[in-house]
Amino acid sequence: MDFFSTLDSIQTFLLQFGVWTPLAFFILQLLQIIIAPIPGGTVGLVGGALLGTFWGFVISIAGTLAGSAIVFLLAKRFGRPFVLKFVSSPLIAKYENIEKSKLNAVLFAIFLFPLFPDDILCFIAGLSTMKFKTFMIIAIIGRSPSVFINNMVGAGIMNDNPTQFIVGTILYALLVIILYLNRKRLESFMHHNKKENDPPSNPEIKN
Repeated sequence: MDFFSTLDSIQTFLLQFGVWTPLAFFILQLLQIIIAPIPGGTVGLVGGALLGTFWGFVISIAGTLAGSAIVFLLAKRFGRPFVLKFVSSPLIAKYENIEKSKLNAVLFAIFLFPLFPDDILCFIAGLSTMKFKTFMIIAIIGRSPSVFINNMVGAGIMNDNPTQFIVGTILYALLVIILYLNRKRLESFMHHNKKENDPPSNPEIKN
């Protein structure tokens, strides 16, 4: 997947489709959710560079949501054996046992803030009891800001618009700072999971 490792290589690949470039970008954005080695952040930047902030965002979020939905439904349909082909057991264990009442909030935070394995969480969410409608609402609200910022930065680079680039970079940096300042609180919130809160399965019987 080194071919997709740089802005120039992805841009060159997409431009060869001519008038079908927007469709090719949509498909690539969808596939990067499913195929981990394709760098989603780089693909998003190219979308803004090629299609501008608005249309880059529209097509990016459409591809991202479509890919997220497919992953969620496949995991829901085929279960753990399917998910294990894409996600390691330790990573599944880390997120799988989050308390049900906290799952929506945790998933939203992971989608909203950068540096989390948000694509992988689509697989793990599919293993939970979460309904598809709930998952999609969280995905739309949680993933849209980062997708928009990514396209803004990409459009700023391509259009040689330093103001747009700087604004997008500042917004991204703010999300990282907020995450950093609240990292311990989020970790604590996530780690109070069902296994820790559930009573022992075989409690000792006192005479």
